[in-house]
Amino acid sequence: MEIRDMESKDYPEIDRLMKELHELHVQGRPDLYTELEHPYSQEEFEKIVNDPETIAIVSQEEGKVIGLCIGTLRKKSGMVEMRTLYMDDLVVDRDYRGKGIASQLYREMEERGRKAGAKRLDLMVWEFNEKARRFYENQGMRRQRYIYEKEL
Repeated sequence: MEIRDMESKDYPEIDRLMKELHELHVQGRPDLYTELEHPYSQEEFEKIVNDPETIAIVSQEEGKVIGLCIGTLRKKSGMVEMRTLYMDDLVVDRDYRGKGIASQLYREMEERGRKAGAKRLDLMVWEFNEKARRFYENQGMRRQRYIYEKEL
């Protein structure tokens, strides 16, 4: 298995993996997420791949993309000036889960964030996604804040 930068030619595989991730959110929060044919359009994907403030990597085995991780470098506004890496997406093909691929992608994202000058890594996980919460806690992350909601 190798980890490399995401490329434009990867769109079909990225689209497939993002559909898996999006479907998890549709199932977990059908009140907020709707079915989508393409979570990222080709145009949105090209912006991700070509944005110098975005770190986009894939895990590949025998020429097949089996996982992805996308993060954006940001500065917090109104807070201590600090470069932060915000992890937008991390997903591994369902047929390859449980083999440590997500951990490898996560560690690679951390390392690339450090090299880009990020001092911290932030991300958001939905309450329903217990597996993801456990995964990130096992990576050494800790809960930062609570976000509340109420239907009206």
